[in-house]
Amino acid sequence: VDPSLLSMSQFLVLKHFIGESVPAYFLPLTLEQLPVSTRGGDFDTVFSMGVLYHRRSPIDHLYDLKKHLVPGGELVLETLVIPEGYGQLLLPDDRYAQMRNVWFLPSVKELSHWLKRCGFENIRCVDLNQTSIKEQRTTEWMEWNSLESFLDPDDHNKTAEGYPAPLRAVMVANIPK
Repeated sequence: VDPSLLSMSQFLVLKHFIGESVPAYFLPLTLEQLPVSTRGGDFDTVFSMGVLYHRRSPIDHLYDLKKHLVPGGELVLETLVIPEGYGQLLLPDDRYAQMRNVWFLPSVKELSHWLKRCGFENIRCVDLNQTSIKEQRTTEWMEWNSLESFLDPDDHNKTAEGYPAPLRAVMVANIPK
């Protein structure tokens, strides 16, 4: 599920190589446009990758994800977070790493609290890494500005705006059976 043409194109390339025998499909919809099952969810696992911090209402996004899970289903949530020592939540003044549409960056502890409050259980952080300039860099395929352009040139542990550098967390949680 993704409304962008780029994502659909990437899926079609992958689908070409995995073949028609694999039941994989792409729906060019937003999460909000995806019909909700009357049975209580259609998916064993739902992935939300790099979306939460772009939402003005991250709690509503978590509830929207939850309603698409079968009982006992699993959420895999990849998002930007802030270091625990920085505080519980960062709401950037205008931009974060030069991105205009970043709203809420919680700490892992705060994000775990949000997930619990939304009714998830078995909440765990399975990965936590600072995004590196080796990972997000310019290449012959992507020649425009990359992460290094959006960090403090004297301290890559800070964004150009002075906030903590991008820290990515992967959270996994379940809904009750």
